[in-house]
Amino acid sequence: MRDYLTDKETAKILGKRINTLYKTVDFFDEHDDDEWELLPGEHFEYTTRRGPNRERRFTEEGVEALARYYERNELGILALVIEALTHRRRKRKRMLVSRRITQELIESGGLVETRGELAFVNRPTTIKILQTNGVGLRNSINRLSTSDSLEGQEGLEIEKHFIQTKKDETIWSQKGIASIAVDMKNNSSIGKSRKAWVEAVGDVVEDCFKSEMKRIEGTEERINRAIAKAKRAAQDTCQITGAKKKRGGPKMQLDGHHLFDKASRPDLDDLHENILVVESSIHSEFHSWKGNRSCVPKDFLDFITEVRSDLFDTSNKRSNTRHSKLVANLVTLQRNYEGNHLRYR
Repeated sequence: MRDYLTDKETAKILGKRINTLYKTVDFFDEHDDDEWELLPGEHFEYTTRRGPNRERRFTEEGVEALARYYERNELGILALVIEALTHRRRKRKRMLVSRRITQELIESGGLVETRGELAFVNRPTTIKILQTNGVGLRNSINRLSTSDSLEGQEGLEIEKHFIQTKKDETIWSQKGIASIAVDMKNNSSIGKSRKAWVEAVGDVVEDCFKSEMKRIEGTEERINRAIAKAKRAAQDTCQITGAKKKRGGPKMQLDGHHLFDKASRPDLDDLHENILVVESSIHSEFHSWKGNRSCVPKDFLDFITEVRSDLFDTSNKRSNTRHSKLVANLVTLQRNYEGNHLRYR
């Protein structure tokens, strides 16, 4: 899939005004008997289907073609443009890698262990972050273990780069992964694309881990805010029974139940649709019925169908409406998020 630059981004890299850019593009289109041309699909694509003044998005090849044209009168512009494109490419790669690392940290259940400013993840997560395999990881570790022969390469230190757990498992810190990434870029026999990936990992992994540690530290407060917001939206009313919490009325405790549980789906722990406002007694009964296993919206649907169907009175219009709405919400939530993690939050 090609990576396109907007016309504004193209003009900025070329150091031109947007109208100057399009004058050049029009010149290319009007003169078929010269060496200057921009080809659809190779150099650009239209952003609209019709119209005489259609806007375009440009490929890197298209931007370079324009730079070569301007080079005739502005010596040095081509080198500057290529440098700008290279910088942009690296920036986008770092952004992509950052998002992937964040995704892996969330989907793997978070960090295995933290010690001060260091956080550690298990071997499978390390492999996924580096986009390698067991052999590639092992080869890099072996090289780093004899790093005296590798000029400028830091060796691996226990408690800093890795920890050996009681289960005899090696878990890796952000510094350990960064060191492995640098070694793989410099010393492993991998292609350009893989080298670009591990180079970006080395650049961003420490910041990604720091952000994830900060996110985890604020998890409880963030979830509590989300539950409070859900209760306000429900007007302090149980979304199962319709009972409302009233000042001076009978004592009633409302909970925020996570339909996709927090442990298995931390990416949904503060998603409003994933929080059901329900009376505490019903909430406790559901978890007693479900046990210690993880839960999904379908489980709550089974609970109100098979165990507590008495909570709804089908002869009562309000209760029937509440039941229909709840079922629709549970089915929709299950369909939208089952196996589909919220990424890069």
